[in-house]
Amino acid sequence: MSAELPRDAEGREIPLDTKVLYGDGGTARNIVYWVFTTDSDLEKEWRNCWRAVTDAGRKLDPGLMYLTEPDSWEKLEEDLGKIANHQTEVVCPYYDREIKDCEGCKLEGYDCSCSHAFLKDVMARIRKLRGED
Repeated sequence: MSAELPRDAEGREIPLDTKVLYGDGGTARNIVYWVFTTDSDLEKEWRNCWRAVTDAGRKLDPGLMYLTEPDSWEKLEEDLGKIANHQTEVVCPYYDREIKDCEGCKLEGYDCSCSHAFLKDVMARIRKLRGED
């Protein structure tokens, strides 16, 4: 039997050297080590599954956690504020790009303008936060 890597709530593989996982509300949990159970605990019925152990000694089900901080209305507002508070470029700060340096940008190679891609991203985030996507 071989053990697969643990997966987060979105189905992404979690590397075993991951130091932080995020709860549904965005709370960061510090991971100190991983446990793979091969036997069941009669109380909790764990069998052949991963548990992340936190610095507080709690065992977390990685399938209920997130590898990256989940999006929120507050995070969307913060990201949009990057544009509203930036004088020289319109879209670059949203993607944490301080200057117009397209090399390595998330939007490099898109077949539409940066502004159009930005608006599509904001709309997708809003739909997801409303539970429509």
